[in-house]
Amino acid sequence: MRGLYNAAGSMLVNQVRLEHISNNLSNIHSNGYKRTEVVARAFPEIYLYRLEKTSPHARTLLHGPVGIAAENIAVEETVVLHRPGALRETGRELDLALQDPGFFVVETPAGLRYTRDGHFHLNGEGVLVNSSGFPVQGERGAVVLQTDRPRLDRQGNIYDQNGALVERLLVLNFAPQDLLFKEGYNLYEAAEGALPEQLAYPNILQGYLEEANTDLGRQMTELLRVRRSYEAAQKISQVYDRLLSRAANELANL
Repeated sequence: MRGLYNAAGSMLVNQVRLEHISNNLSNIHSNGYKRTEVVARAFPEIYLYRLEKTSPHARTLLHGPVGIAAENIAVEETVVLHRPGALRETGRELDLALQDPGFFVVETPAGLRYTRDGHFHLNGEGVLVNSSGFPVQGERGAVVLQTDRPRLDRQGNIYDQNGALVERLLVLNFAPQDLLFKEGYNLYEAAEGALPEQLAYPNILQGYLEEANTDLGRQMTELLRVRRSYEAAQKISQVYDRLLSRAANELANL
């Protein structure tokens, strides 16, 4: 039965891996998307020993180690890889890209959320919003502009066409121990208790967008590897199922 359980555990882990690879591939053209990877772990390992008599009439047992065996495998966590993606020039004034670690801040009905997607535009009220219509935050709140062709420096200062300072974008960064959870719409939610810090020099590029950090070739190779591993575990489980069925039928006839 142990082999059947191990095969089932492998199938479950590979199924989760396939789901994440599919999600990475479907978001390969999403601005600022960060790919996810699955971390698997083995159940507690057991050190096996052999206990047997040297002969039918022996009073002593032959005692010796056999080896280490793991009970099964399971998904421990899914990791978001926050490595920067390549930059693509668009020439559009409201397209912004972060070259260094950090996140733009937007206001949603559920509170502040964080994103690397800098494809912004102005709504009917002149508020700078992201692709989902959520207001982009500056140091004084939502950013309001009088023109869709502002000038912006690498520190995040926004100037109007006359060169007057309008606002400074709020760009925050998190410590490695602060957890960020994907929420959809290319947004992240910070874990409770996280203390982000504002970046003094966020290194923003105007007229550029950050592409997804998903490597198409690597993901396709991983997809094939995981699929073959899943199929192998599936065949093993089918073999065990036939053996158990045969054993049950033949033992019943004895």
